[in-house]
Amino acid sequence: MYQITRTPQIVAHRGFSGRYPENTRAAIEGAIALGVDMVEVDVRLSRDQAPVIFHDARLGHITTCPHRVDALTVDELKTLDIGRWRGTHFRNERILTLTEALDLVYKRIPINLDIKTPAALAPVVAAVQERKMVDSVVLSGCSWTQARRVRQLEPHLHVLMNVDSLLGTFLRLCSARLALWISHLQVRVAQVAGLNVGHRVAADHFIRSATARNLPVWTWTVDDPTRALQLVRLGAISITSNWPDRILAAL
Repeated sequence: MYQITRTPQIVAHRGFSGRYPENTRAAIEGAIALGVDMVEVDVRLSRDQAPVIFHDARLGHITTCPHRVDALTVDELKTLDIGRWRGTHFRNERILTLTEALDLVYKRIPINLDIKTPAALAPVVAAVQERKMVDSVVLSGCSWTQARRVRQLEPHLHVLMNVDSLLGTFLRLCSARLALWISHLQVRVAQVAGLNVGHRVAADHFIRSATARNLPVWTWTVDDPTRALQLVRLGAISITSNWPDRILAAL
């Protein structure tokens, strides 16, 4: 199973997306060249049920295509330019399939696969198993029920539980203490390896209390080096950033 080798670990959000087009080959290669500990990318399904690397449900925010990702086949998605919006020197960057992304990082760097739709869970796990990459993959974007499903599909896969919606509700209506208690219970039931927490949502005392209870906390998306230092002092073991170069320089 994947093991953290440096604390805090620095994770490149959607690849090195501060400098390169997000979720592209260029962004992943840029992150590897920078020397981060892990790259994170987003996974959705195409119309023909193939896992592909893309963040939004719709394609229009970075392409001229108005459709949803799941409305097009892989071959149709591959015709889209997802790099030109960041500059002409990035033109002709294409949407990666999950298998292409896994092959790109194979034996080079661990990868965090952020599951954007529950239907992608089974095909993602199958692809990871097929390439014998269980030891170098982390799954995130999972609710506790989805995390339990991952455990059924592959008991040895490292999976994180996203708790932002839960935290947002309980921090507004009740307290971080109640949110922590529920999170702790869900972690035990789902047997996850850690909590994946948006740093703007989680109260600092929640992070501190979670780490005191040996609940590993991964935080995202942190672009301010000062905030990254605060999170590390609170006990966060992982910092995900669009600008991992700035975080590496600060830490």
